[in-house]
Amino acid sequence: MPLIVAATPLGNLGDVSPRVREALDGADVVACEDTRVTRRLLSALGTKAPPLVSYRAQDEARRAGLLVERVADGERVVLVSDAGLPGISDPGAALVSACHARGLPVVIVPGPSAVGAALAASGFEAVPYHFLGFAPRKVGARSRWLTEAARLPGVVVLFESPRRTQRLVAQAAEVMPDREACLCRELTKRHEELLRLPLPQLAEELAARTELKGEVVLVIGPGVAPPAAVRAPESTALGAIAAALAERWGVPRREAYQVLLEAERDLSES
Repeated sequence: MPLIVAATPLGNLGDVSPRVREALDGADVVACEDTRVTRRLLSALGTKAPPLVSYRAQDEARRAGLLVERVADGERVVLVSDAGLPGISDPGAALVSACHARGLPVVIVPGPSAVGAALAASGFEAVPYHFLGFAPRKVGARSRWLTEAARLPGVVVLFESPRRTQRLVAQAAEVMPDREACLCRELTKRHEELLRLPLPQLAEELAARTELKGEVVLVIGPGVAPPAAVRAPESTALGAIAAALAERWGVPRREAYQVLLEAERDLSES
């Protein structure tokens, strides 16, 4: 039997396809990101729940090894995430890769995808686009990450927690003030919201809100890449420390200096 990779609804149960229902009904085991979420989905669909196995990012490698053996033994293993397609900022890639490595068949049962849905809803030309997942949490790292994202051609798609979305959009507006963005919140759910505005205006709109709820996908439209940063000269003190560390570690001085800079940034942001 092949490993079956199945998409589950982003929110609206009407998006469940007959093939997904069939896959879940006939499963020997369902590998899922959160057993509680999947159990609620199966109950809502009226599907008799097969055995559920937790397949979380924290122990994905170990679980993948166990599940690939079950696929090899001829069991019907269905892989799902909490919403959308497994393997896209959700666990799944390790198990699929392990099956390919063993020469075991993999079948995809496509369906809802937050990335595809947000791209289509944004109205931006989606070729090319770059999906970057979740932004770094620290301010400095996030600013550098956004600067690199701004140098990519085409559209950029990001995931973010509602608690950090306001800060992300505010920083994006500083890095890419010329661009439009589409905030896609609670896709397919009752309180779905699509808000496309220039980034500075979107930042103002979000700053005026007391809170933001629900899953967020941010689609940033194309624009002009920012100029390359001018490298700052090494300070005398840091340069001396870097030289000593480079000799001690047996690495190039510039590598030791970069480690010191990263440590300094982390301390200033903590």
